[in-house]
Amino acid sequence: MEQLSDGIWRATFPLPWDLDHVHVYLLEADEGWIVVDTALGSRRCLEQWPGLLGDLDGPVSRIVITHFHPDHIGGARRVEELTGATIYEGSIDHAIARRVWGDETWSERLLQWYRRHGLSGGFADEVIDDANVLRDNVLWPEDPVLLEPGDRLDAAGETWEFVRMPGHADGQLVLLGTSTRRLLAGDHLLTPITPHVGLHPESREDPLGDYLDSLDATIALEATIAFGGHRDPMPDPSARAKEIKHHHAERLEATIAALGAGESTAYEASLVLFGTELSTTARRFAVAETLSHLVHVELQSLVERRVGDEHTYWSASG
Repeated sequence: MEQLSDGIWRATFPLPWDLDHVHVYLLEADEGWIVVDTALGSRRCLEQWPGLLGDLDGPVSRIVITHFHPDHIGGARRVEELTGATIYEGSIDHAIARRVWGDETWSERLLQWYRRHGLSGGFADEVIDDANVLRDNVLWPEDPVLLEPGDRLDAAGETWEFVRMPGHADGQLVLLGTSTRRLLAGDHLLTPITPHVGLHPESREDPLGDYLDSLDATIALEATIAFGGHRDPMPDPSARAKEIKHHHAERLEATIAALGAGESTAYEASLVLFGTELSTTARRFAVAETLSHLVHVELQSLVERRVGDEHTYWSASG
């Protein structure tokens, strides 16, 4: 554990992917520590919790989940068991978690989704096998206390407000310190990498549009520093939000160019945008991110969609 700011501590857990770590935050509070996110429910992560909790100089009173992705919600039930603390999660996010992690038909729906968008044969099955292994490492909370934007809690010397920032996850909530303007950003802001923004079977219609709006909202917050779920703190969150907006503007142009003069599936376009040498997990994310950009430019009438018998195809308009 390392202290990052007054009343804010950070612990880092291993992940089995190219992005090989995730941060968990711990806030000092009068009623006991508040844990923000719980890492993955993998054996390596779960084994780290007893030692971490044993180093705290008091009990854990609350567990807060910023969003339902496995590396943030995965250890929730185990941390609940170890601490006896109450789990809090956004109401929108919890509904999505229930549809994804609590629905046995999710794997089949995901398989059909990726086949529709260009994956075929054994590779499509491999992608779903990878997703199912991941699902086995998600100990999601089935009955948390539900949070809404505008709810507040006291910790780390000030009052924190929950702010909804959809895009990376439809129901993601970040925490804004109302006095210091410190931001616990989940995966909404990251540096030097950019957060994944993908279109998935459970996504809203235009997750990239939601994310760009959330970046505008972040700029308006005028936060003084942001602590993200991966990599380094961001001393100027507004400037980082502007950089990410510029990144996506460039990626939207590249997405249209990736279609060429003919038709492409999202999978084929992802090979142009992200290259051909990706892990199975990374390819799944690449296809989903390509889709979020295609849908966004489709809403601007810059590309067209054609639904074929087996696959969905995209082409540049005009």
